[in-house]
Amino acid sequence: MSDPLSNIVEGVIWTINGFLVIVYYAADHIQTLALAVATILFAAYTSQEQRIWAMGSGGMAILASLLAPAPVPLFLLVMSLAGWAGTWLEQYNKPAQHWNTIRGQALYAVAGLGFAMYRHFGLGSSIASDPMMSQGAGYLNALIGIGMYVIPLGWLAMLTQSIWAHPPAQGTPDALITAIRTRGKQ
Repeated sequence: MSDPLSNIVEGVIWTINGFLVIVYYAADHIQTLALAVATILFAAYTSQEQRIWAMGSGGMAILASLLAPAPVPLFLLVMSLAGWAGTWLEQYNKPAQHWNTIRGQALYAVAGLGFAMYRHFGLGSSIASDPMMSQGAGYLNALIGIGMYVIPLGWLAMLTQSIWAHPPAQGTPDALITAIRTRGKQ
């Protein structure tokens, strides 16, 4: 092949190779990409006073999803989507529902980042190498593993309670407020 044609073919091969690396990385982190979309949209649709907190919580969640092992990325995505559903279903206090989502996501993101550091630095294995500490290391590993499942499930239970466990009201919240302010008069 001639030199100019060889350079063109080589450039096409390198471009396709780079595109395939991006596609492979995106497929490997599909949960994180979906979480990024969900948290960015959640922050965009929150009120101005909650937006900075939603962006901070979402940023920590995305970072934890990238760094922490399973089940953290999956549960962060589930929590974000459940927060969206909770906000959509909530009829009485949407700002409180936003705060609950922001708090729950931030709490689990911090726990996920701690879990990632614990696993990355091999703290459990360094403790387990000492015969006196091995039983404690096993216990600590069990607690951390259980916590990575209990935190999001507990938050989801509280989300469900906050959505469906309202006291019965006489109509919509707007109608109730109007009735109270006008003392039932039209």
